[in-house]
Amino acid sequence: MVFEDIQQKNPGLALTLLGVFIGATATLNITGVFTSCWISDGQNCTGIVPFDSSEPAWLAASWLLLILVADMVIMIALYIVIVMKVLKRGHHITLRKWLNLLDISVLLNVVLIGASIAVFQSSIDSTQYVLGWSSWLTLTALAATSFIVLFRIGVQRECTVN
Repeated sequence: MVFEDIQQKNPGLALTLLGVFIGATATLNITGVFTSCWISDGQNCTGIVPFDSSEPAWLAASWLLLILVADMVIMIALYIVIVMKVLKRGHHITLRKWLNLLDISVLLNVVLIGASIAVFQSSIDSTQYVLGWSSWLTLTALAATSFIVLFRIGVQRECTVN
């Protein structure tokens, strides 16, 4: 109810906030993937770049995270297309197909983060190693991802047949 009132006063707010949270998610994911503390033993950290190719789980999780970065590039490109469509035709009903593609990209993002964290967690010896701060940055991106879904719904509510 309150969100709808704010949306009526500021019609482009949901689209703007969608972009802000896509940017925040991309920043957290890319920073988490390319920083060097995915696994820590308390004193030393190891990142996924360069990855240890002798360990199959490490290789699999590293590839999942690199695919995650590619998905973030696709998500940013989808947002640019959505903004261009809104500037050209307004919040037309045909915008929904692009929003659905954004949903698929968000779902892929969540699956890739969850799978990579699960693979890392299951492959390390939990008595000696713990997930480092880089993995927590990537997990924090999941919170920003939930806001992407929220504001995508707000943009979709503005779509009408013109």
